[in-house]
Amino acid sequence: MVLNPAKKTAQTELRKARLALSQAEAAIGVALEEPMWTSMLKFKAQNEELTAIAAKTRSEVDRLDQELRAIPVRVPLHSIRLGATLMDEARALLSEAFNRAGDLRIVDGALDVRIDPLSAPRCTRVLVSLCEQRTSTKTCHPETNLPKRFSVKDRPGIS
Repeated sequence: MVLNPAKKTAQTELRKARLALSQAEAAIGVALEEPMWTSMLKFKAQNEELTAIAAKTRSEVDRLDQELRAIPVRVPLHSIRLGATLMDEARALLSEAFNRAGDLRIVDGALDVRIDPLSAPRCTRVLVSLCEQRTSTKTCHPETNLPKRFSVKDRPGIS
């Protein structure tokens, strides 16, 4: 599960609507301070535009707030479209992993593939996760029927 990008977009829209509402309410406050208004009835009659803008903006804020509450915070990774930068980073990580040195051993009736850690600790953590997922498929090596176990070698400071 990853953070839902739609949530951030909705939060930005709500923030803008709240700013517009505060500006509309401030305009009404400034108009109220003018000494020529002798009654609220006269103020409302002569400034319907300000109150209409404030009312419309208030309803927009309420609508956006309800929409924001309906958007889930996290969604499955496959349900969002990955940006170009993220895809480039994923390709670079996989390229580095495929070109990394490692050890092949037969341990406890399985082909043990141990890969050297990557250049950055965060990349190594991603590689560890990929190895765990790949190992969980219990795929056998062709012609040997040995299940493959993937892991990353330990490096001090990597958790």
